[in-house]
Amino acid sequence: MPSLDEIRFRSSPHIELRQLGDLPAEQREAFAELESDPDFYGLFVPKPPLTMNLKSVARETAELFRALATPSTLDAALLHDREIIDLVLDGILEVEHGADFVSGAEAFPIVCAAAGDTPPRDAAARLSREALLHAQDLETTDPRALTSALYFYNRIPLTPFWRSRFSSADAILAHVGADRGSLRALLEREWIASAGGRGWLSWSPRLSPPREADAVTYKLYVSVRPERIRDAFEAVVRVLADFPGIPFKIGDSAIGMLRPDKFVTYFRTREELDAAASVFRRELAGCEAQGVPFSAGLDDTGLLSWGVDPPDHERALRWLGRDSWRTWLVQRLGAALSIARSARQAGAVEPWRFAIERARRHGVDVETWTPSPTLWSRP
Repeated sequence: MPSLDEIRFRSSPHIELRQLGDLPAEQREAFAELESDPDFYGLFVPKPPLTMNLKSVARETAELFRALATPSTLDAALLHDREIIDLVLDGILEVEHGADFVSGAEAFPIVCAAAGDTPPRDAAARLSREALLHAQDLETTDPRALTSALYFYNRIPLTPFWRSRFSSADAILAHVGADRGSLRALLEREWIASAGGRGWLSWSPRLSPPREADAVTYKLYVSVRPERIRDAFEAVVRVLADFPGIPFKIGDSAIGMLRPDKFVTYFRTREELDAAASVFRRELAGCEAQGVPFSAGLDDTGLLSWGVDPPDHERALRWLGRDSWRTWLVQRLGAALSIARSARQAGAVEPWRFAIERARRHGVDVETWTPSPTLWSRP
């Protein structure tokens, strides 16, 4: 196989480079705030059969895309730029292969050296692998559908039994014992309850230090089967009373109580999370686990796992809101699966493997499904 500096690159015929003024008004408005960035040029817009989200484009990248309308080799300095390879893997640039030009999963063996396959290390990692294999087998290339399939994997089906048991937020509070006795007194003393919608019943600490907008949030998932949520809730609340300033939440409906990440606690540091998890392991011993895909296991069963929510500056657009760790991650995995499932040639890397490698290149430790220490560092 020729070296990269001998291979010609070209801009994809399935991508259009547009400036905001070229877009319909309803699309243009969503990206208007990017116009204040002096480096912003426009957007990459996919054309059928390619399916991908609109992608913002810096001026230097736009110039390269236009120049590669005529296929050409690239100099060594550009080939050392990580973004060039990512543009090929995302289907925006293509590389010459025989009599054709390829991108995405078909180009992966040409432009990248795949890391070895490591067997899943624990229950949470196994669930993550199963979720990718499940999404790979779906008859769709829609990145939004694939993202949803990954995010919702391992939810328990909603049956009349569960609909009746968790019929309302009040029924859930009664089921876990939060509406009476010493547990209610403890909750009212240490936290302020909120049922503000969006699928959660939340408790915010009465005393909590201020939080910087750019700080990351460490979250610990207590993924018990719904049959054990009553026991787990009381145990976790009593443990958290010894960790001042820790908010937590549980699902506010039957659907919420059947999701694997039904019970979430939030910490300011990894050290604080680990200290609480150590106590949880003892207090929750014997609770049957459900398991949260795309989180980092803290035990072998999937009962406890963790993630890190992105800081505020990670958002490209203010109106998008702040993503959770799993949302941020599965959006990228879903996009990669979509690209790989659109491969035209046999022999391309399997979609789930391609998605894992794209996550790795985004700065994710794909053995633990955690961000690298530098992933969200400001340049």
